[in-house]
Amino acid sequence: MSRSKTKCAACKKSIPDHEPDVMLRRLDGELRRYYHTRCSGAALDLVTDAPEVWVMTVRHIEEVAN
Repeated sequence: MSRSKTKCAACKKSIPDHEPDVMLRRLDGELRRYYHTRCSGAALDLVTDAPEVWVMTVRHIEEVAN
């Protein structure tokens, strides 16, 4: 899965394959937002406002950690 075109929802910079990332998926639809792990504070703010609406997943570099 290529991450080279995925942009961080907080800083708007690309998230490359070699970096871990945080994904927020909205339960009532297909909306997904991706964040650098260093920008995960913005993701946490969004989840804190409506925790019943979002699922947060962290994608690690090493496949066995996922």
